[in-house]
Amino acid sequence: MELDIRPLSKSLAAEIGNIDLAKPISEETFAALRHAWYQYLVLIFPDQKLSKENHMAFSRRWGELEIHPAKEFILEDCPEILHLTNRRDADGNFIGLRDGGSIWHSDLSYMTHPSSGSLLYAIEVPQDGGDTEWANMYLAYDALPKRLEDRIFGLKAVHQFDIERNPRVAPPKDLPMENARGSIWEKRPAHKKPLTKAVVHPIVRSHPETGRRALYVNRRFTTHVLDLSEYESEDLLMELFDYAEAPAHIYHHRWNKDQLVIWDNRCTIHLACGGVPANQFRTMHRTSVRGEVPVA
Repeated sequence: MELDIRPLSKSLAAEIGNIDLAKPISEETFAALRHAWYQYLVLIFPDQKLSKENHMAFSRRWGELEIHPAKEFILEDCPEILHLTNRRDADGNFIGLRDGGSIWHSDLSYMTHPSSGSLLYAIEVPQDGGDTEWANMYLAYDALPKRLEDRIFGLKAVHQFDIERNPRVAPPKDLPMENARGSIWEKRPAHKKPLTKAVVHPIVRSHPETGRRALYVNRRFTTHVLDLSEYESEDLLMELFDYAEAPAHIYHHRWNKDQLVIWDNRCTIHLACGGVPANQFRTMHRTSVRGEVPVA
């Protein structure tokens, strides 16, 4: 089967048409999908009707699935699925993670084996807000001036899940802590925090399939650079973030209901743009494919 591929920007992302992910996919077609993924980094599949089982089955074609460490936001009957929603239960409690991804990041970069790919399925889409942006980290690395490329050669950085240990991020000023339930900013006692330790990864990683080098730092999870002073580390990271998040490297996506999107976390970062009004709803299911230990 020849894929119907429509590139969506000069930097990354393509829409794949005329394929039903709920049906069996041949090895030949899947090999073509994987090739397209390596080329475009983000693939959008419109007009899908996927059960949770369909979603997980297609996700497993890409590799072993991870269970997210924030256990309160996963589905009880399908723990491989992270539940992202701003809906509440009858008691007014949020039933999922309502603002996940609201800072530029690469999924699970704080794990020893970070996610190679994420698959996000749109169940409810608001009329306003709720967009997502992806940035091409191959292009970010390629854009570095020689003096910066030489400076980061061989350097490693620490990635940490606990948002309280990130020196550069803070809750929105208009979000009182009593309204932070179901949020990444919710205060949790130590025994309820996800049990993840800080990990160290190279600032530049080589993709295991394409061989290309990509910048591998992100504003949300990368806390500091090893062997540098606090000032030097933050100064370097902020400069690298400018290249990572440069507009020329970004694809902006407006969601439609029943879309499934898969992206490569080894060479992209992404951002949930927010802006969903309180009277509108955004519900997504996400699976994460376990990746490799990053190498330079």
